[in-house]
Formats: sequence, structure tokens, C-alpha cells
Amino acid sequence: MKKKVLVAVITAAMLLISAATVFAGGARDEIVGAVYAMTNAASGNEVVIFDRSDDGMLTSAGSIATGGTGSSIGIDTLGSQGSLVLSEDNSWLLAVNAGSNEVSVFKVLREGLNLVDKVNSGGMFPVSVTVFHNFVYVLNSGGSPNITGFRLSLTGKLIPLTRSTRSLGAGAFAQVGFDLEGEKLVVTDKTDSMILVYSVGHDGLPGKTPVTSPSNGVTPFGFIFDQWGHLLVVEAGTNAVSSYKILPDDTLQVISGSVPNGQIAACWIAGNGRGEVFTDNPGTHSISAYIDMPVVGTLALLDGVAGTGNTPLDLSITGNGRFLYSLDPNNGSVDMFQIGCDGSLTNLGTVPGGFSIFAQGIAAR
Repeated sequence: MKKKVLVAVITAAMLLISAATVFAGGARDEIVGAVYAMTNAASGNEVVIFDRSDDGMLTSAGSIATGGTGSSIGIDTLGSQGSLVLSEDNSWLLAVNAGSNEVSVFKVLREGLNLVDKVNSGGMFPVSVTVFHNFVYVLNSGGSPNITGFRLSLTGKLIPLTRSTRSLGAGAFAQVGFDLEGEKLVVTDKTDSMILVYSVGHDGLPGKTPVTSPSNGVTPFGFIFDQWGHLLVVEAGTNAVSSYKILPDDTLQVISGSVPNGQIAACWIAGNGRGEVFTDNPGTHSISAYIDMPVVGTLALLDGVAGTGNTPLDLSITGNGRFLYSLDPNNGSVDMFQIGCDGSLTNLGTVPGGFSIFAQGIAAR
């Protein structure tokens, strides 16, 4: 009898261990993506990692040093969009180190990130980076502002692209970005309210001089391209979004001019494949929602206050278009939202990240 009882106890214990193992494996299988945010600390820049489950909830998964330094001057110290970006296939994560004038490259792994390279940015105070296939360009906003190009190797090494540096002249520049085909490079100039467009050759080199067009509104800041190739630019001075078509001569044709959201300090913009577009407005602690009409690129405001945060700065949307995340450095966290089919936002709460007010840059996959 005692032997039978002992066998039963052992069997039950084995079943519990087996069930726990299955549960642990199942919990890991629920991790479908990740969100990355940058500390931008002058004492040593780091990328904070969050695992993303299929319901959009984030859990802390540690951090990794970029090998460089950030710029701990104040909130929105970089004054830019695109300081932390993923490659199109989510294989690589690139981060600027404004304090040490460098760019870091991480290999994206299921279990985290691996730092594979760190190079000089080709100028001073890099604030924005963009990648298209194996071409990378960095916006250096300090000293004599410029954009500088690199080749991204199969192993994640950044190789300087000879004769790629283009001087931007005087101004305060917020973002550099490729269009959907990698044929144009766009730079926004906040000071002069201008938008610069460079044509890019097959060799990855931009034209010697850009075609410069006036922004429809004041202080063009962040921008994205929609799935039809239209340029959508958020204007910090106008607190609005304008949409443009880039013409064959690289000039801009306004589609929707300065659609206001009624908020303050609209600086960052993100969108998904359904034409839902969002801006962060830290001056009013809000996130605004727009609709980008299919094919034509006209914009309409859905909700000036679709979501709220403490001081929402950079924002990013997952590839499936279902979830939006906003870096909120004033409360040291990331704000989480689910995007409804009608473009509405459902607040999923916040996840602590231990960020200081200097944090900037976020990327989601």
C-alpha cells in the first residue's frame, strides 16, 4: 500500500512538472514581437527591451548598452524623429549616440539584441537614422549639419559610403528618411520651415544638392510615407499634418495642407497600412488620430485626443498595425494602446522602463 501511495505521489509530481513546462513554453510562444526604446543617457546610452505578447501587452526584458553616449540635456534633447529604427525586415536595429557622434547596429534576435557594430556618424550630434535595404543615412544636426551614408553589410557592419556626405547648411533639422522605393531622401528643416528632397542613385548616392520646397505649415518635424508613397509631415508650429506628392522634379505638391489637431507641440507621427495616422502632442499630453484616404492621400482628423499620456514623445506602430506605443519619459514608461478598426485607441496602460526625461527613440515590431 505504501509503495502504491509513493508511486502515485511521484506520478502526480511528474505531471505537475510536465504541466509547468508546457505552460512555460506556451508563455514564451505568446511572445510575438518586441518594442525597443532608448535611454539617450550621457553616462552611457542603452536600448531598453520589452517583449510583446499577441494581446499587445509589454513586459520588461532587460537592456543593452549601445557602446556610445547620449545627450542628457533635457526633455526632447535630440529634437528629432527616427533616432532608433528597425530595418524593413526587422533584422537590424540602429541607434544614434548623439553624445559620442556614433551609430550603433544591433542584430535582432528572438531572445533580445546583440551589438554588432558601432561607427562614427560622419558628423556631430547625430539625431536621426534611416535604412533602405543595405543603405543607411544618418542626419548629423550639430556643428556643420550634414547627412552621411553607409552600406549595411550582411553581418551588420556599417561601411562608410564614399562621397555620400551632403552639407545641409544652416538650420535645425529633425529627420532624414528614405521613401518606399529608396529613390528619395527627405530631410525636414524646422528653423526655415523647409523640406529637402534628394534623388538617390542606384549606387546609393544622393544628388549633389537637394530640391527645397516650403513646408505648408510652420516647423515641419517628423514624417512618414504612406503605402501609396505620399509624404505625411507633422508640423510642430502649426500643430497639424500636411500630405504631399513628390513630383518627378522632386518638388512637393500639397495634397492636404496643414490639417490641425487642436493640440500643442505636435512633433512625432506614425501610421499603419490601413491609413490610420497618429501624432504625439506632449504640450497637451495627447495623441491625435487622423485618417489617410486610400490612393489619394487626403487627410482628415478623426480625434484630436484619441489617447493621453504624461508627456508622450516618440511613437511607433507594430507591423500588423494593431498596436501603438509611445515613449513617455516624464513618467519613465512606455504607453500602450490598441488601434481599433475605426482608428480609435484603447489604452492598455503603461509599462515601466526606468527612463529619465532624456529618453528618446522607440521602435516596435
